[in-house]
Amino acid sequence: MYALPISKLGEWIMNFENSVKKVDEIISKLSAGDVPLDEAIELYKTGAKELADCKKQLDEAEKAVMKVTCAEDL
Repeated sequence: MYALPISKLGEWIMNFENSVKKVDEIISKLSAGDVPLDEAIELYKTGAKELADCKKQLDEAEKAVMKVTCAEDL
């Protein structure tokens, strides 16, 4: 079971924020409605990948928090 090391927290935050920013930019482009269909499909695929990455990053952070919380309970 992999958990995010606390020493990597700053790097994790930057990566997560970058992923969220990319998704936000994609949503803005798609919401504008002036993107050609082929580009919209590619943007959607990219957005779906970024969201999956965000979920994975959040899962890793949750595991790290649980690890610290469980260690404190001992």
